[in-house]
Amino acid sequence: MKRASSATVVYLLNFFAPDVIAIAQAWNQRVNKLIVLLSVAMEGNRSWKAEDGGLDVRQQRTWTRTRTDHHPSGYTDVNYVHFPIDTLKQLRRARADVVVSAELGARSMLAALHCARSGWFGLRQRRCQLIIAVSTSPWIEASRSGWLRRKQRSLLLARADRVTYHGPECKQWLLELGVPKKRLAPFHYSADPTKIYMGELKTQSADRVRVLTVGQLIDRKGVREGLANMIDVAHQSPESLIDWTLIGGGPLLAELETVPTPENLKIDWRGNCDAEQIRDAYHEHEIMFFPTRGDEWGLVVDEALHSGLVVIGNDRAQAVTTLIRDGYNGWIVEIDQPASLACAVNAYAKLDVQKRMEMRQQARQSVVDRTPDNSADQITTLIDEMLAERQSDDSSHH
Repeated sequence: MKRASSATVVYLLNFFAPDVIAIAQAWNQRVNKLIVLLSVAMEGNRSWKAEDGGLDVRQQRTWTRTRTDHHPSGYTDVNYVHFPIDTLKQLRRARADVVVSAELGARSMLAALHCARSGWFGLRQRRCQLIIAVSTSPWIEASRSGWLRRKQRSLLLARADRVTYHGPECKQWLLELGVPKKRLAPFHYSADPTKIYMGELKTQSADRVRVLTVGQLIDRKGVREGLANMIDVAHQSPESLIDWTLIGGGPLLAELETVPTPENLKIDWRGNCDAEQIRDAYHEHEIMFFPTRGDEWGLVVDEALHSGLVVIGNDRAQAVTTLIRDGYNGWIVEIDQPASLACAVNAYAKLDVQKRMEMRQQARQSVVDRTPDNSADQITTLIDEMLAERQSDDSSHH
């Protein structure tokens, strides 16, 4: 019986982010051959260096256009739309048993066409199976509405042998699009191990709260609103000392740096940092503040929890609504309600050193199973199930 360990798998995605590299490296150890096809080496709004992680990574010939999404809640977000024009040629050359294609655009449509052709469009059992890996949420999709787009996605998803989701909101969205529950399976994100602080937690004095935010300084990430809310918190609680470090660059940096703040709120704008600097920052801080206005997930939440930081996050990020339990490993707040942030910050500020440490240890424990190895196990198990089903179907036709 053919299993993943003897299969050739092709993974198509837009670019190779550090967290995806870690999962792919673990995945590569579980299959016979893993080929990664990238639409681009790196997207223009990312500060990461393009790397291949020692894997078989091939860059496609791609047409790219820039699209600005306008979300109903008021923010805008710049995205890149890729059309990898040599996908069919690359897939024929790879002779894959399984294709895993990320998202619901051109690459997945071409992957679906390739897999359909491998079975003569339904005249025989397909030689190549298709998994579509979806990462989204209903909140994010609110800026991508339209009957035609919804119809295209429903038709594409119907062509997949399996569809993976990265969180419960994504799963529910797929069910509402008509994907049968039996064809759905989890394929979780996992934090980049090089950014996580794994050492002993640093005991901090309880005379102040040390807050960290990591992410791009763009409209969607909500730092402008988060800053306004944090200033309100500092004004309302002049006895509380707040040290807030922000890591990340972007078009809003120059504007935000000039905003006046009260004496009890000290802000350190560090700009873009490498993995080692981010890891050191996790070691130095106790709280991750994630004020996003919209994230399909929010991997900095995973990074922070693994590093022993309590997370105060907006409910517009799926990572926050999925992983955070109020008063246990953090608090869920609403970005348009400053009082919500004030309650969370003040609740932590009132804790003594021992209680703070307990929450930080609980933060680590809450994500102990969210690792690159476990994510690789999820997709490998799914491939094993698909290959077993195909062989069972082959046997029944003989």
